Amino acid sequence: MNSSATEIGLASCVGLRSLHASLRARGWIRDQAASRETADVYAWPEDDREAAIVPASEAYSDYGLRVHQIADQIGRMEGRPRLAVLSDLSLVESDVVRLHLPNARGDHTVGLRDGARVLQEAQNLLLAAACSAVRPQRMYRTERDTKASKYLDRVRMEHTVPGSFVINLLSPVAPALSEEGKLMPNEPFERTVTRKLASGLGASRRAMDRVNRGVADISEFEGGLAEGISANLCRSIASLTVAGQGLEVSVSWAMTGPFKEDPGEFVAVAFSLGDVDVLDEAAHILADRQERIGQEIQGYVSRLARDQSAAEGEATIKAIVDGTFVSVRTVFGEEDYTRIIRAHEARLSVSLVGDLLRKGQRWHLRNPRGIAIIEDDD
Repeated sequence: MNSSATEIGLASCVGLRSLHASLRARGWIRDQAASRETADVYAWPEDDREAAIVPASEAYSDYGLRVHQIADQIGRMEGRPRLAVLSDLSLVESDVVRLHLPNARGDHTVGLRDGARVLQEAQNLLLAAACSAVRPQRMYRTERDTKASKYLDRVRMEHTVPGSFVINLLSPVAPALSEEGKLMPNEPFERTVTRKLASGLGASRRAMDRVNRGVADISEFEGGLAEGISANLCRSIASLTVAGQGLEVSVSWAMTGPFKEDPGEFVAVAFSLGDVDVLDEAAHILADRQERIGQEIQGYVSRLARDQSAAEGEATIKAIVDGTFVSVRTVFGEEDYTRIIRAHEARLSVSLVGDLLRKGQRWHLRNPRGIAIIEDDD
């Protein structure tokens, strides 16, 4: 099969909606007078001799040939290869996240283990952005976020780019049905995720730059939570950077609707191996400081404290958290505190559920509930 036939086959896969959206985004104008039932005609405003004829249906036998001709026109006018234009046309309805590993081996390959790691961390990177789009916070227990997990089911991975190790992640964006020239009142969740990813990457890069200059600390990362920074995002960036000996991430926008972003805009952020230690430490601190909702702990009461006039009382419980024996402080109401006193006096362990939070070197458990005293069988 010759190259033209192969390209026509690729052109046949370009959706009609994508073709219309791409022409409009590039500045072509639909000629109402020339258009007819079987085809739409687009004119190029800077040269009335240029006209793009778009078939009215993908079912037409010459549809692929017509799309191929339009790609050739666009390529001539933009000074780009026709195949590159066809590739762009096939991505019109998706935001595209490109992960480029710039320092892969000379033959543009990576090791099998590193490649598997890249794919896993690419998923984690988008999942972190999706969780942040639902609710910004320091760290996520991603398995609990159903909406973010369902988003990943809709993401597709395109083939790598010849000549480099690049992974294209395609995040489909629903077409806009708003009035022409007006922004969509509510953007699709898919666009919220990619926008959050772009802003989170940019905020992480700026935080890194300020830390490297010695003018900022972890508060710089915490200040970017609303922009998309999280322990999960920092950890994925670091892992991808190690796997590829460097990382470049870019985001380009779908052309299928009037959103805040211009389809011509292009967001690109780069990280190097020198950034990894700071990113790992930022991820560690952010994870430590994130309140863990509904955390169960089990241990023994090591200390009690209550004012004589107070109904509530404070207890310190020795328990294992993240594999380490720590002291966890919590405040109980009068009834629960009485039970905690009994456990302490009888030297019995207790189990309970609460919202675990680390402040500096100290652990605190808020909203204690489900308290159970573990009776000694002996």
